[in-house]
Amino acid sequence: MQPFSPYTIQRLNITDITQASIPAGNAICYMWWRDVPLGHIWIDGSTSLSIEAFKEKILESVRPAIDYYYSLNNKTATGEWAAYFLNGANEQLEVFLDKYLGQIPLSALPARNEHISIVICTRNRAQFLEQCIKAIMNNTDTNFELVVVDNAPDDDSTKQVVSRFPIAKYVCEPRKGLDIARNTGAMNAAYSIIAYTDDDVIVDKEWISKIKKCFSDPLVMSVTGQVIPVELKTRTQYIFEKYWGFNKGYKPVIFDHKYFMDHVDYGVPVWNIGAGANMAFRREIFDLVGWFDERLDVGAAGCSGDSEFWYRILAEGWNCYYCPQLYVYHNHRDTEQALENQVFHYMRGQVASLFVQYENYGHKGNLKRIRTILPRYYMERYIRRYRKGYTEDFSTINTEIKGYLSGISFYRSVKNNKRKDVLVPNPTLSSPAIVYAHTLVSVIITCYNYGKYLQQAIDSVIAQTYKNIEIIVVDDSSADNTQEIIKKYPGVKSVITHRVEVSAARNIGVQLSTGKLLVFLDADDYLYPAAIALNHSFFMAYPECAFISGFYDKVNETGELLPTPLPQQHFGNNYKQLLEGNYIGMLGNVMYRRDVFFSFHFDAQLPYCEDYDLNLRISKYFPSFSHKEKIIAYRQHNNNKSEQKKRMYAAVKKVLNSHYLQAEQPEIKKAIENGLANWKKHYR
Repeated sequence: MQPFSPYTIQRLNITDITQASIPAGNAICYMWWRDVPLGHIWIDGSTSLSIEAFKEKILESVRPAIDYYYSLNNKTATGEWAAYFLNGANEQLEVFLDKYLGQIPLSALPARNEHISIVICTRNRAQFLEQCIKAIMNNTDTNFELVVVDNAPDDDSTKQVVSRFPIAKYVCEPRKGLDIARNTGAMNAAYSIIAYTDDDVIVDKEWISKIKKCFSDPLVMSVTGQVIPVELKTRTQYIFEKYWGFNKGYKPVIFDHKYFMDHVDYGVPVWNIGAGANMAFRREIFDLVGWFDERLDVGAAGCSGDSEFWYRILAEGWNCYYCPQLYVYHNHRDTEQALENQVFHYMRGQVASLFVQYENYGHKGNLKRIRTILPRYYMERYIRRYRKGYTEDFSTINTEIKGYLSGISFYRSVKNNKRKDVLVPNPTLSSPAIVYAHTLVSVIITCYNYGKYLQQAIDSVIAQTYKNIEIIVVDDSSADNTQEIIKKYPGVKSVITHRVEVSAARNIGVQLSTGKLLVFLDADDYLYPAAIALNHSFFMAYPECAFISGFYDKVNETGELLPTPLPQQHFGNNYKQLLEGNYIGMLGNVMYRRDVFFSFHFDAQLPYCEDYDLNLRISKYFPSFSHKEKIIAYRQHNNNKSEQKKRMYAAVKKVLNSHYLQAEQPEIKKAIENGLANWKKHYR
């Protein structure tokens, strides 16, 4: 093995490349235009490089990013800027880039004046931590809180460092584990955006303001960004950066449910989304998909707690946004032993996370990656080794395989310790709702191939006697005339999702809404004219309730009345009564307080009875009121999910059994037993 020469890290402005820019020795050169990273190249100092060859290498590196930003202006790729660059026409290149990169999405967005929570999880690395905190304090945006989670410390050195920064909140978490610390940080965070970084990271001075801008799209639940090495002084640091680094490219990427479905059969490569050293989340995502799985990452499997969390975000219909302009600098491990340990735990954690993902969703692609794709990948690398000789990326293969095998045995040892999510109710729900005579009501209409009914549903909302209403239509990739119908109503908000199914579609509708009161209307149902006014008036009378429900008529496909159960009236703590039977009957006759959905959401893993499940979980903690007035037509036809009795019965048993496992009072257990008997009779 040849002696290793350190690599310098150079930041070069693309409009200022001259002969003097060529490094004298080994280097990694990052190419920028202003504050926009565009690409990087590796330079081998043992070979001489002409300015022409140097520029060609740069051109190859930055072309994908520049062409991408250029295309955002509805332009096709052009060689104009490349000619400016190669010919040294820097003034013309600057004008070109200013025109087409100066207004790229993140740069063009206005600053957002809001607070965020920053969480640093640390363990026994006080010397790195102080540097990390100083960089955060040096940010231009000071609207943040800082939470430092000291994870199972061996001494008080971390506490001493934190004490020198009055703004920082010190939290000691005695249980060892990175994902344990991340969950503790989130539970101690006060604001709606929670950003995470590591103690060995130095953030950019605009990092906080950029994070806020990245959340301008309400469907984005997680943001990640670029991670650049602080130094490459050792062979270990070089190997890690070249073959294991956190750099995910120079073009922004929205990872959505379509991306998820395109890859689900082979194990979704969620590790491509980013790195835990530079990530942020909306606070409500922890209520939507649960907390970090504490069986993963450092202190447990070794890693992948972040990527497994991203998997859940995409699986349940939300988006993750990788933004290369959001960059930080990372201190890579500098010894061979540290690299071996890191690579071993990376593979152990990845395999364990694949099992966890299968455990959560039953997606067989995760098992295929473990049983077929990864073994084939390692076999192909061994074949290349013997055909083409040794390459430096082969140096870690034995450690990788050991980690892969260890991940299988690790999961077997912890598979029964499933994630237990902690409900943190929104404190405002304990106070009466603030409902005025003209409080905005959001009506969220979900639609999948129900275009023939959608117009009647929208018209029924527009015809309401209560007028302060906004309408949001969530089209779950309908293949019929749904979009044509939506276009007839310019005042209606709409979004197209990628077959996320009804629960996730409703959750997305909540995120797009702005009303203080929410109504969910299926596209094949329609409201009676006084529906919103009635439920709104009851909310003003009973503001302590989490939701108000009325009653319904059953109708057939043409709107003719069908036999309908007798309505019931309930007020107060209705959990026990609801366990014994779903007297509410359907979803469209319910009006919810918006702040319910900061703690409760539709369970995207339930294909049926998701509304019954939601109302049960809410009623367990908060009062509700149900009146007898009919306010909606509930359409019955061959496509109704409620007609699929076997699946409906299986779903309702699953819902009630989950409550039975948590029940402590005998009367609650008895109510669930009665409910199971009633449902069995109903579906028989």
